[in-house]
Amino acid sequence: MPTARCYAPEVETTQDATQASDVYSFGILLLELLTRESPVHGGFEAVDLVKLVSYAKSKERAAKVFDADLLKLRSIREHPSIREHMIRLLQIGISCVSKLPEKRPKMAQVVKMLEDLMINAGNSVFLERKLVFVENGIPAFGLEDMLLSSAEVLGKGSFGSSYMAILNNGSTIVVKRYKHVNVSFKEFLQHMDVIWRLRHANVAKLRAYYFSRDDVLLVYDYQNQDNVYALLHGNKGSGRKPLDWETRLNIAVGAARGIDHIHRQDGQKLVHGNIKSSNIFLNKQQYGLVSDAGMARMMTPIGRSVMRNPGYCAPEVKDTSNVSQASDVYSFGVVLLELISGKLSEQRTGDGAVISLVKWIQYVILVDRNADVSDIVLLRYHNKKESMRQLLQLALDCVASVPERRPKMPQVVKMLEEISRTITGGKSSVGSRLEDLQPDSIDDEEREFLVQVLRFNNRKKN
Repeated sequence: MPTARCYAPEVETTQDATQASDVYSFGILLLELLTRESPVHGGFEAVDLVKLVSYAKSKERAAKVFDADLLKLRSIREHPSIREHMIRLLQIGISCVSKLPEKRPKMAQVVKMLEDLMINAGNSVFLERKLVFVENGIPAFGLEDMLLSSAEVLGKGSFGSSYMAILNNGSTIVVKRYKHVNVSFKEFLQHMDVIWRLRHANVAKLRAYYFSRDDVLLVYDYQNQDNVYALLHGNKGSGRKPLDWETRLNIAVGAARGIDHIHRQDGQKLVHGNIKSSNIFLNKQQYGLVSDAGMARMMTPIGRSVMRNPGYCAPEVKDTSNVSQASDVYSFGVVLLELISGKLSEQRTGDGAVISLVKWIQYVILVDRNADVSDIVLLRYHNKKESMRQLLQLALDCVASVPERRPKMPQVVKMLEEISRTITGGKSSVGSRLEDLQPDSIDDEEREFLVQVLRFNNRKKN
């Protein structure tokens, strides 16, 4: 094609194509997309695109080379920032058509620049107002339907908020809105591919997602049951029905199975990263159902000072903000302690002091190994004391301060299933160690603080 203006100068003279000349030709393509001018004869007047944009050094000059119809688009008129990204795309194209081959970027660099541009543009062009249903699901509703529906706040966490939305068609969904996502769109899609494949009876099933620079929305089916936090610590009036021991144990078994399944994904490297009682629901069989799976990997690390529930964080996470499967085990151990004691993961005394449930239970047991830390509503289950002690020891193993001393989730599942069999008539090989409960040691400073807390609690009782 002797009249084509889409080949690099060195190709015109040598006829030898190279990767650098490919970059030049791709640069011409970018300039075509922006200017709507053709570099090739054939029903069009061929334009020397390189010469056309050569004087576009300023924003004002750059705007003059863009396709006039492109500038009339409503999305560009309503979002002035898009022009900035168009200019950036023009600059990428200009760098690709540099006369000297060695001054052109490599294609890997071009790909990265384009992907970064796509994300920085806030997806206002590429993904604006688009709700993507996973597994080729048929869209039953759209983003507008969600935004116009009546919604109720289910909870707020360190990374975002959860809402229950009732759509016009009568269906109910749960929408999780995240504000601290710190990955590229490509990385987000790769992670969504892992998340939606988490098919398990004890892991909440992802239905759809939405991605933009400012917000990420994940959509799940609504479970007709409350989350464990609400069931344990919610309304405690006369109409409240407390959880019985068997239900609490079923919650523990189901949630453990779900977390174990999560840990087995992505080459056994996937981490939940945000395990807490408000992220565990009851399914129809009254077993624990884990939600919010795997999102911590995509979030900007949150400092402990702004964490809403630091009581669930393993010691190493408080220091580094790096989550792991071992820190998941610690957080799950805190949930087990909640199920046993009925207490919050952190408690505040009258003078404003905050004490973690882990440290409180560890201290109580260090003072008196026969102390009963069970929820008062569980006192009537006299024949279940053995299983309660077994679960307490398992929880203490999970919240060991040293990550290497914590059990793996497959071990946790196995022990919980054995404990569960003891209350359904089966036999268990799990020893309760009634006289040898092993909490972590507590240093003198922590001991003195906990003594003061216990005294405060005693004064309140008196």
